[in-house]
Amino acid sequence: MTFKALQMAQVRRVQAERDRAAWRSMLGAALRALAAAALSAALSLGAWQAWRWAAASDMFAVREIRFTGLVRAREAELLRRSGLRIGENLFRADLARASRAMLADPWVSSARLERRLPGEVRVRIAEHRPAALVQLGGLYVLDDEGRLFKRAAAEDALDLPILTGLSREAWVERKPELQLRLFAALHLLDTWQASGFPIAAVSEVRLDEGGGLTLFAHDAIGVQEVRLGSSDIALKLQRLAQVRGVLARRGERAARIDLDNPARPDQAAATLADKR
Repeated sequence: MTFKALQMAQVRRVQAERDRAAWRSMLGAALRALAAAALSAALSLGAWQAWRWAAASDMFAVREIRFTGLVRAREAELLRRSGLRIGENLFRADLARASRAMLADPWVSSARLERRLPGEVRVRIAEHRPAALVQLGGLYVLDDEGRLFKRAAAEDALDLPILTGLSREAWVERKPELQLRLFAALHLLDTWQASGFPIAAVSEVRLDEGGGLTLFAHDAIGVQEVRLGSSDIALKLQRLAQVRGVLARRGERAARIDLDNPARPDQAAATLADKR
């Protein structure tokens, strides 16, 4: 056999070995994939069988439905809306549907439900926090995030400042713009409290034409009108405290204080109340 023939035979042997190695690799990969698929199918079947057993077992019957976060919303009403029942299977209880149903209660801002083995459903309620009432042809409740979430009812017993100056027609036509006005009124109430004034003293905040705000607050004698405009609220409330202090030292009281003077922002105009 010639040298060239020997070379060709060696090349063919090497190539044949490579082909066999590639085939073994492909076969091994196929067998591993088949084994993984079989294992996955077995696990899925096992999981399905386990779920069927758990979903039918009295071991996982709901024995307690526990609510947290309730302030004004009533547990019995939320439970009725939810459709959840003591005794039903924990895994068959439709918690998503129950959460949506609870959100239909006007006081509920969010409802989060979770299962706790072996038989408990925990319901975490977050309620709207009322911050003011808004006059829109009727009184509506405004929460601290600026959302009108329900019509006020006598049984709500809410002693809150009333925001006036808006009409229902204007609200329907210019809601995005007027929503910003409500945010401004809430900012005023927050700043009022942060400045040391009691929120309980505020009876009304009027949203004036032009974007300004006028506040009506009780003092020791009666209701005082305070015109604040739309800017530098914190600074103007500091000035209000100063004006009240000066008048008190004089034995006088203002029925109206105007703190919105763009030309002379450092000045305030006071209309004195009649002495009786």
